[in-house]
Amino acid sequence: MNKAKTITQTLSNDTNAQRTVFKFLVSSLVLLSLVYIYFIGSITFNVLARKSLENNMREVGSSVNNLELTYLSLSNSVDKNFALSSGFVDASAPIFATRAGVSRVAFR
Repeated sequence: MNKAKTITQTLSNDTNAQRTVFKFLVSSLVLLSLVYIYFIGSITFNVLARKSLENNMREVGSSVNNLELTYLSLSNSVDKNFALSSGFVDASAPIFATRAGVSRVAFR
């Protein structure tokens, strides 16, 4: 307790020490205010970015759903006649690749 009284008496009598403490407190207040403003701004911009991403995800999901519906409607219209008219032909003797032997790469 004696040390605290000594510091208090020194601060009450020494004006240079008072100025130094005052400058330290004011600079700490300014620094903490700037850090607070930075964090508030960062939080605000992150919230706005998240909302923008959510809207973008919703739009992409909607377009994917539309593409899936288009695919399903087109896949029902594909049949053998459509494939033949598009230039596809029946595979008479399909060739399959295998890993069975080095000498035989493919078999019929």
